[in-house]
Amino acid sequence: MITGRQIAAARALLGLTQEELAQRAKLAAEALQSIEMGDNESDEAALTALRSALEDAGISFIDERATSAAGGVGIRLSVPSTTTVDTDSQETVQYPEMAENGPFGAGG
Repeated sequence: MITGRQIAAARALLGLTQEELAQRAKLAAEALQSIEMGDNESDEAALTALRSALEDAGISFIDERATSAAGGVGIRLSVPSTTTVDTDSQETVQYPEMAENGPFGAGG
């Protein structure tokens, strides 16, 4: 489960106001404010809507069980789920110079 602090940090990282994020998640701004303050972190429907909106914008959530070097809960800014990176319409990598020295892969 994500926390209000993670949501606030993710929103800040994306440069969104509470109103903008609430609109993306189809929630009242007051509900978001309450969750970010830690007062209403048990509203699973709201948390699911917020998580989805933030993940669509490029946030990855790190839970306490994650085996990351930093440990603990957190967030990471990654590529939005609606964006493809470094590919053309046929999903071909756009860096041909990287393939000049032979095939990619382990032990290559």
